[in-house]
Amino acid sequence: MEEWFTPQTYVDCHLAQREISIEDIGVAPIVVITWGRNTFQAMVDAVGAQPAPNWLYREHDPLYTGQVQGQPVSILWAPVGAPGTVMMMEVMIPCGARIFLGLGWAGSLQPYAPVGTLLIPTGCIREEGTSFHYLDDKATVSPDERLAKALQAAVQAEGLEVLSGPLWTTDAPFRELRRKIEAYGRRGALGVDMETSAMYALGQFRDVRVCNLLVVSDELWREWRPALGRPEVKEATAHARRVILRCLASGITG
Repeated sequence: MEEWFTPQTYVDCHLAQREISIEDIGVAPIVVITWGRNTFQAMVDAVGAQPAPNWLYREHDPLYTGQVQGQPVSILWAPVGAPGTVMMMEVMIPCGARIFLGLGWAGSLQPYAPVGTLLIPTGCIREEGTSFHYLDDKATVSPDERLAKALQAAVQAEGLEVLSGPLWTTDAPFRELRRKIEAYGRRGALGVDMETSAMYALGQFRDVRVCNLLVVSDELWREWRPALGRPEVKEATAHARRVILRCLASGITG
């Protein structure tokens, strides 16, 4: 084993200090990750979730657990960016998490993906640093196929539309250079975010199931058009929440 200490040994240390068991932490096998306060609260309310009693980061990165049709589901308000999000996922895996659904936002690189469009990233251009600690630079990353199909089915059942395709993930939103926006757009990238490629890499490395559903919150393919907080993004985010809930209700553990 090359790792000097592992997520398991880290969690074991926490358990020993508090004299509790893994079950006492309160992480469900299915976790919904989001990066926005309002979306986190809406998901918590929707599943009747309560704070996970002994979550390691409860003061800064809260985790709540509830149920969807009798199936335990945890909701995490994650820190923005690949390093913090993946760190939270790493800790949740030895606590029993096996399925991760991300609900977030992305900037669009395509005219046919305007503000409010729903996206399912099926591959990534990796420009964050975290994924390279898990997979080499030649590796491709992708979501769990069954989760992607379940999300697509849930979108259709809600009477909505979704675009599937590659996404650009970066650590540096203020270095989304015009030449990169144009080049990656020509390569078919639908949008840009800060977490997806690292989450998918972790899923492949740790053999857990991961897929993200993103809402276009701004447009980059012309003069920047920000819309986060505007009615069209709020409405699309509400649609995305319903899609996630329908997906959870469909029995995605199989």
